[in-house]
Amino acid sequence: MWTREDTEAVTCCVCHREGRPIYDLDPFGVVRCPRCTMVFVSPRLNADALKRLYDDVGYFEGERGVYGESGRFAPAMFLQRRWIRGRLDLTERESGCRVAGSRLLEIGCAYGLFLDAARKRGYEVTGVELSASAADQARSRLGLTVHSSQLDDAPLDGPFDIVCVWDTLEHVPDPVEFWQTIRGLVADDGVVLFSTPYFSSVPARLLRRRWQTLKPTEHIWHFTPQTHRTVAAKAGLDITRTLLSPVSRANFARLDSLVGVARPSR
Repeated sequence: MWTREDTEAVTCCVCHREGRPIYDLDPFGVVRCPRCTMVFVSPRLNADALKRLYDDVGYFEGERGVYGESGRFAPAMFLQRRWIRGRLDLTERESGCRVAGSRLLEIGCAYGLFLDAARKRGYEVTGVELSASAADQARSRLGLTVHSSQLDDAPLDGPFDIVCVWDTLEHVPDPVEFWQTIRGLVADDGVVLFSTPYFSSVPARLLRRRWQTLKPTEHIWHFTPQTHRTVAAKAGLDITRTLLSPVSRANFARLDSLVGVARPSR
């Protein structure tokens, strides 16, 4: 589906160096920064190609979509509900503020399922979603306030008490700039909760280029707990907690995913 004309070469978001090859997945390459060890995709899809990818309804629905086949009892939707409950519980514990009236922003909110559940618990919620089709679903089906744009272009009025970034950081053009924007949106006593796949997980190390979550079209940054701390620190945020266990309700059944908690540096 994709050709070299759809791609562009990039450098490390931290060190601005070219990466050394790990996997050749023509027309993509998975590389590692020789200085900070950040793993990223270069060449990767350019902005126009990424917009086409995320605007396709098939990205979210269907056998290989984020939400899988439609239906309340579909396996993908069962897991989504488990993660939402676990992540909302984690949010309440880590925020330390009253739920009622607390302002919660989710970046990369897709169809708005997490936002809808947070609203039902009493949060004042706002979302940002790059995919126009997904943002439209969140607005039309659930009546949510969701801005369809890149984060920097969204008309947001911070500060927010809580910012959630579930399975989104691995998709953004520049994680350092992304974290810097988040730092400008979260209150000084606020909290950021996030999740990503991680490159040092057992499945990633064992399966290598066959790792199902490698996905070079959309997962363009591959983190480890250490590189997460490096990137967040560049933006004035400290990662205070990392959950890796697949028994954790916030990370249930995920062997290659981490959930993190970050706060503004003191």
